[in-house]
Amino acid sequence: FLNITKKLGMPVMPFLEISKSMARTIGYAGEGDLLTASLISAIASFYAQTTFTEMFCPDWKGNRIFLSHMGEVNLDLLVGKPGLITKPFPYTDAGDPVVGVGRLKPGHAVFVNLAPVSGDEFNLIIAPGRMHDAEEDRFGETVHGWFEPRCPVSDFLTLYSSYGGNHHAALVYDGSVHLLATFASYMGWNPQIIGGDDMIE
Repeated sequence: FLNITKKLGMPVMPFLEISKSMARTIGYAGEGDLLTASLISAIASFYAQTTFTEMFCPDWKGNRIFLSHMGEVNLDLLVGKPGLITKPFPYTDAGDPVVGVGRLKPGHAVFVNLAPVSGDEFNLIIAPGRMHDAEEDRFGETVHGWFEPRCPVSDFLTLYSSYGGNHHAALVYDGSVHLLATFASYMGWNPQIIGGDDMIE
């Protein structure tokens, strides 16, 4: 974000274009994360319903993980029509961007993270689960959603950390755990599955 400046020819952070690009299956990740952007690009080539996301906090009572980010999301994966807001951008001299916001739609989804382990070794963490809708949504002016893994949240976070899971990830709707694990094996990565190894149905 700090590279988005008027001096460098980027007068506004292109949040809306990033979101529209992800809907066209172009890979993206925040903060210059080329590894995750490349992962999302590869997955989106066979699962168009893929988006960049981040874990923000656990909902211990509801056994869910709250997902969110500043303003980047595959717009095709939101409930209804995205809202458009102008968001403050206090990080540089760039102007305030227009952002598409909304709640990620409910449905089967797989949380996927590519984690460097050591040297040329990588873990592809594959966690099937479900995105939930919300009876009451107080986060209307953000990109957000609630992911429920197929195991208790405490177990999910413990395993995720033990496999080296990091902040940035892909969320893949209607993904096949088997296909994603096969992709990892072809790439020479270690598939690490959290919460079941069957196909999502």
